[in-house]
Amino acid sequence: MIKKLIILCFGLVMVLGCVQNDEKEKITLTQCVDGDTARFENLGRVRFLYIDTPELNPTPQPYAQEAANFTCDLLQNATHIYIEYDGRKEDDYGRVLGWIWVDDKLLQEEIVKAGYVNRFYNYNHVKYKARIDKAYEEAKQNKVGMFE
Repeated sequence: MIKKLIILCFGLVMVLGCVQNDEKEKITLTQCVDGDTARFENLGRVRFLYIDTPELNPTPQPYAQEAANFTCDLLQNATHIYIEYDGRKEDDYGRVLGWIWVDDKLLQEEIVKAGYVNRFYNYNHVKYKARIDKAYEEAKQNKVGMFE
């Protein structure tokens, strides 16, 4: 009986732990960095999962400033920003990895729809991959951003 109770409790803890990882955590912007990275209170530098926008540094790539401006505008004008974790929480550079939600919209999807993503990084975080891939095809079809 006690053995069954322990197994049941352990199972419950595992299930609750999994549910918690799916929840979004409210965060506060402290600094825009570029099109796919920003700093947030208590988290530091956050790399947005899956997307890769053109680089600002060391030499700005085409559309890097536009991507940074677009991302920063969404973040700075947001009423609420949330992070959602999906597997590994940090990359090899110590940056936090997360899906970012801005006023109930997936930030990565919005950046892709605007045509500011030229590559994808698969950290084996695939929760919203299909949505992002669809947005990428739409951006190319609609000839927005770098696809003009």
